[in-house]
Amino acid sequence: MRLLRNLIIGLSLLVLIAGLVGYFWMRSSRPDYNAELRLPGLSKPVEVFFDDHAVPHIYASNERDLFMALGYVHAQDRLFQMEMIRRLADGRLSEIFGEKTLSTDRFFRTMGFRQHARTSVANLMQDSTRPHVQAALAYLRGVNHYVAHGKKPVEFSVLGIEGTPFSMEDIEVIISYMGYTFTGAFKAEAVATTIASRWGTDYLKDIFSNWPDSSWKIPVQPGGLQADSTLAMVFLEMADKAGDLGRNLPYPTYNGSNGWVVSGKKTKSGKPILANDTHIAFAQPSVWYEAHLECPGFSIYGNFLAGTPVPALGHHDAAGWGITMFENDDMDFYREKLNPENANQVWNKDHWEDLQVRKEIIKVKGGEDVVLEVKRSRHGPILNGAFDGIREYTDPISMWWIHDQFPSTHLQAFYKLSHADRVSEARNAVSLLTSPGLNIMWADTTGDIAWWAAGKLPIRPAHVNPNLILDGASGADDPTGWLPFDMNPQILNPARGVLYTANNQPEDMGSGPIAGYYVPSNRARRIEALIFNDRNDWTEASMREVINDHTSSTFPEIILQIMPLIDTTKLRPEAMGPFHALSAWDGTHELTDVEPTIFYKYLYTIYRDAVRDELGHEAFKSFLQSLTLKRNTRSLLLNDSSRWWDNTLTPQRETRAQILTKAFDEAACRLENQLGDEMEEWYWELVHKLEHKHPLGAIPVIGPILFNVGPYDVPGGQETINNLDFSLDSTGEYQVSSGPALRRIIDFGRSSDRFSVNPTGQSGHPLSPYYDDQAELFATGGKRREWLDRKDIERVKIGRTVLKP
Repeated sequence: MRLLRNLIIGLSLLVLIAGLVGYFWMRSSRPDYNAELRLPGLSKPVEVFFDDHAVPHIYASNERDLFMALGYVHAQDRLFQMEMIRRLADGRLSEIFGEKTLSTDRFFRTMGFRQHARTSVANLMQDSTRPHVQAALAYLRGVNHYVAHGKKPVEFSVLGIEGTPFSMEDIEVIISYMGYTFTGAFKAEAVATTIASRWGTDYLKDIFSNWPDSSWKIPVQPGGLQADSTLAMVFLEMADKAGDLGRNLPYPTYNGSNGWVVSGKKTKSGKPILANDTHIAFAQPSVWYEAHLECPGFSIYGNFLAGTPVPALGHHDAAGWGITMFENDDMDFYREKLNPENANQVWNKDHWEDLQVRKEIIKVKGGEDVVLEVKRSRHGPILNGAFDGIREYTDPISMWWIHDQFPSTHLQAFYKLSHADRVSEARNAVSLLTSPGLNIMWADTTGDIAWWAAGKLPIRPAHVNPNLILDGASGADDPTGWLPFDMNPQILNPARGVLYTANNQPEDMGSGPIAGYYVPSNRARRIEALIFNDRNDWTEASMREVINDHTSSTFPEIILQIMPLIDTTKLRPEAMGPFHALSAWDGTHELTDVEPTIFYKYLYTIYRDAVRDELGHEAFKSFLQSLTLKRNTRSLLLNDSSRWWDNTLTPQRETRAQILTKAFDEAACRLENQLGDEMEEWYWELVHKLEHKHPLGAIPVIGPILFNVGPYDVPGGQETINNLDFSLDSTGEYQVSSGPALRRIIDFGRSSDRFSVNPTGQSGHPLSPYYDDQAELFATGGKRREWLDRKDIERVKIGRTVLKP
């Protein structure tokens, strides 16, 4: 016993010592915000003040020095994030993670971001003296000096990563990834094709209407193929694989947003107020990196994506802008006709056409290199070889994407937007964007407010339904041209003094509705209810109440109409309490509410009983993950004659009332099993939680503790303004997957009233106090100031770095 006791004590001491050594080693790799450093290439010294949340405020003598310093401090705080997104987009994760990320690499190699980046860079370098090119080159010089000489992130040591320089191509690869993750077409079109091929148009129209909320379109100023069931299932399997990849990616996908601008005639300050919360999948570090840049003739406070030198969101003293997703359909899928005598040819109208073929070599840590043959038709990459485990299918499926049709203009457009002071300059910048489709909201101190739907919009033949897979052989389904930017949805200085976007469909500009994957009207209706009124004393504080709002505008209306259809005589007595509670629900999603807990369990059970019998288990899972469900919840639940209500697996014909009754009783029963018999304690906070997961958070035991942030109990829900979203499934637990990546409100009449909040923190270092210092603030709807005045910045600074030539 004494020997065993001594052994335990000895092992405990060894673990303690190892832990202390590891802790101090990790601390030693934290950035030092108080430093004097050499940065070769600078023309003059640059000062960087880090404010009370470690946001860098950079003061330089010229733009070249300014962007070089930005690159250095960006890499200092977020190099691992930059490295991971570069590898992810380039299909090189398997070099560090081994075979478990091979499927991700196969997919992104097939997408060909590197090939598109080469085209874009060749276009940029035709004139490398242009200011946006010079800014990017300077940024890269700063990044690469840190890569070569700065402290390495702890994750590099854990994963055995050797730092390598970043290039212009790498910037464009990252931008391509951003564009891909904005695309909602893959899953939605696969589900629609499956429904159409199996059950026909009657089923499709009930659950895949183009836009069911015609009264809630964004105001503007106006100026297929019949798929066989095997093809449909192959397409759906591809979409499932892509969806699985998306849910398991180490860094976020982009999937929504709110944004609105109120003109000065409706604000207390007399100047416009801009509000924006971009909706992005949560991860750690969070997606946006904030920085404030100042030099003679240029000033911007912006939010930057990892590895990019120009802000996607920004403001300065005179103007600013925000973004949301346009949700236009910028991706189509084609069934190509393969030459039976030559696997590298497909039919094009009247002749066989060669496919482009290239070989990709994927290096796999601990394994053999994988050689991948990638083929492209005139439409785009052939997807059949991009996924493992897809059933054999003769005809290739190709992907046409607006992004691939043009060199990237991201750097030029957002550089110009960063320098814009007036609405005409901003419009010129926005008109350059090609893909992804974005809504850009603008406000300036002259009083102008504007919104533009940015991106190239294709002209599709009148007969084409882009929701379905198209015919790639005849040429009849191919786009025929592009709309001029004047025909993009847009508005300048609306008479109501308010404009907004919430991923809802814009009105027709005169060329017909823009095809897209617009979300339901829930957020749009709630925004209109809260800000479209006679109020003329809006402030940042009162706007903060709106951006944190978590009341559904739509679900109470649905409940009001479907609850009377439930036959209460067929409910168990235990289900009557939940029945009365949900019947009186006002749509709020407070932490201590029980109604959302009941509602989402009930909604899942309705869909399971109504839809799964037709779709089957796998297709039903895809349906739950697609925008189709959200967009058509209201239209399906209120459609008494829909064919979906009948259970095709039973001999009798079920009605909507029968399905609603059965589903409610079962949902209540399952909640009792999950949360106990006391319905009053089925609090929303018990099942709705937010955790920010780091790629190394999967390491057993220590990973979640050291790298992840949270979990936090959070209010909000699906399609509330505070859109803390999740997937419906059978568990009754709603792990938040996406939501606001910031909550930013700018009052252009008061420089002191510019506030935001980051979901976690600025730093990417796990032991930095700024790794998660905003997480609690974010979860509780708080805010912190975006400092612009140098005196204030120096007063609150936590560090000062001087970069010298």
